[in-house]
Amino acid sequence: MNRIVAAVFPVAALAIAVSAAAAHPRLKAAGPAPGSVISASPKAIRIQFTEAVELAFSGIELKNAAGQALPVGAPALNPKDKAQLIVPVNGDLAAGKYTVSWHAVGDDTHKQEGSFNFELKK
Repeated sequence: MNRIVAAVFPVAALAIAVSAAAAHPRLKAAGPAPGSVISASPKAIRIQFTEAVELAFSGIELKNAAGQALPVGAPALNPKDKAQLIVPVNGDLAAGKYTVSWHAVGDDTHKQEGSFNFELKK
């Protein structure tokens, strides 16, 4: 019996750790897509997460190639999908490369963050 417990315990502990790590919101998709080259200035940055996020603790920062932060509107959640964060872009972006740095908090209250780039060629 002790051999069974000794063999099962590490597997069970690993399964719990993996499921807990998977519970954090992670970037699933975005628009503009990470690494994409687009031809029109986006009206909003849309980020699809792997799970619902808490709006009060989630958002983005948009920077141009010079590292200057650009103004964006107030973030909102898609009313039909609480895992999709939508942040309006204020005005038209100039041609160039941009970085979106995002942060999100899920129901488990763990903060996740990341970034991706896109390029605008007019």
